[in-house]
Amino acid sequence: MADLTGGRLVARVLKQAGVGHVFTLCGGHILPIYDGCLDEGVAVIDTRHEQAAAHCADAYARLTRGIGVAMVAPGPGVTDAVTGVANAFAARSPMLLIGGAAPLGLRGLGALQEMEQVALLRPITKGAFTVAEARQIPEVLTTAIRTALSGRPGPVFVEIPVDLLMTTLEDRLAPIPTAYVHRPRGAAEPAALETLGRLLADAERPVVVAGGGIWWDDAAAALTAFATRAGVPVFMSGAGRGALPAGHPNAFAQARSMALARADVVVVLGTPLDFRLGYGRPPTFAGDAKVVMVDVDAAELGRNRPLALGLAGDLGVILRQAVDVVPTSMASRVAPWLTAVRAEEVQSRQRLAVFCAADDVPITHYRLAAEIARVVSPETIVVGDGGDVVGCASKIVALHRPGQWLDPGPLGCLGVGPSFALTAKLLHPDRPVILIAGDGALGRQRRRLGADPQSAALVLRRGARRGHLAAGHALRSAGGGARRARRARARAARPRPGAREGARQQRGLVCQRRPRSGRLPEHGDGVDGDLS
Repeated sequence: MADLTGGRLVARVLKQAGVGHVFTLCGGHILPIYDGCLDEGVAVIDTRHEQAAAHCADAYARLTRGIGVAMVAPGPGVTDAVTGVANAFAARSPMLLIGGAAPLGLRGLGALQEMEQVALLRPITKGAFTVAEARQIPEVLTTAIRTALSGRPGPVFVEIPVDLLMTTLEDRLAPIPTAYVHRPRGAAEPAALETLGRLLADAERPVVVAGGGIWWDDAAAALTAFATRAGVPVFMSGAGRGALPAGHPNAFAQARSMALARADVVVVLGTPLDFRLGYGRPPTFAGDAKVVMVDVDAAELGRNRPLALGLAGDLGVILRQAVDVVPTSMASRVAPWLTAVRAEEVQSRQRLAVFCAADDVPITHYRLAAEIARVVSPETIVVGDGGDVVGCASKIVALHRPGQWLDPGPLGCLGVGPSFALTAKLLHPDRPVILIAGDGALGRQRRRLGADPQSAALVLRRGARRGHLAAGHALRSAGGGARRARRARARAARPRPGAREGARQQRGLVCQRRPRSGRLPEHGDGVDGDLS
């Protein structure tokens, strides 16, 4: 038996759940959790804004397919994180937001940063919980984690009052549940598979659309086997990009409009029929097309369009089942259709090639994307953050593996890029990370760049209506001569400490302290020469 604080108990639950990093902006109400994290060996990553912390936790969840954790102070700390939670909810990302709260005994009296947080977060989470006593911390947290990871993934919120985090209790009074997350791999029923087999047997112009569910269900290999056997063209979107490598004979990107408009059978995998697919309606889809949807969330089946077949379950399992019902002659039978789609793809790429090779000044989006594509290898992680610039990049930059591409998702939340890119580098320090961001998107979170302890690559593209500026920079913790020279000049011109602190407070740039984690890195201009 041992005594431990509520904060240490939180950290122990997270450690047992496999969490290696938590993202935060330091606040007094959650200080006991930081102490617990240090004791338990969970790294605490301090950010410049709570929204950035939430985006980091979102990226952590997407990259690991596990739980990502952000911790924020109550009141304005929680409200600042709301946008990041909403983005994770739309993207089906299992993140846990832990929010501090006023002491239980002071609730309703007007305590510092007191507000109704659970009701605020409930509409944009799979579950929002509050802890009533310290010994409930493990049960509430594990319930939240199970909720986030089960079925359709998504964010959850847990509110913990500060006095409970400071409370000391015996560990035997607050046991941590084990084996509390079970993710059954739902399969299709035999009758449904027979229906699928008949639809495929009758198809002359089939198309597959693969979305983020392919990534979450680790179904890339199953998708490849199905596409190869059936001989169907596959178009990938969102987190599904890279499920088939760009060089695969069944992978397409530029002919989607033509293919969907003419397809007689469309198989939609792990993505809703939302605005990205024209809601599954004409003119994006042919009016008489038969649509098959496979999704972990049965509530998505039949939304916006009647289905010929809807299957709820694990995409990998169902695709492996589907391989067995593909008619043996299907690939040869639909080969003319695959050839027609490939011809449209080639023509479209030829049209884009003109823009990709243009020497226009200022540079075009397509030329920029083409130059980036030259340096993207299978090991590169690419983060897209913006509107038009990301749309162009997704057409030009070839991807080679699942999990290689990150973007905001269907909420269209600009500004996720720096947090996503830095988290990717944190988890994969040996891999190149490229952030492709429009200037509007980057401007929303540009201060976050100064806290990068790793090396990353940044590509900034100013939109067509803002002057067409393209620039490349490398971020490094140990800079070259130019950066050292800038630091030397800054030290020489540095005002007295008191005046400097006052000026920084006026500009709102005072860094939050990072408990026990050593000194913060120096925050310079955030650039270190051209990227070549």
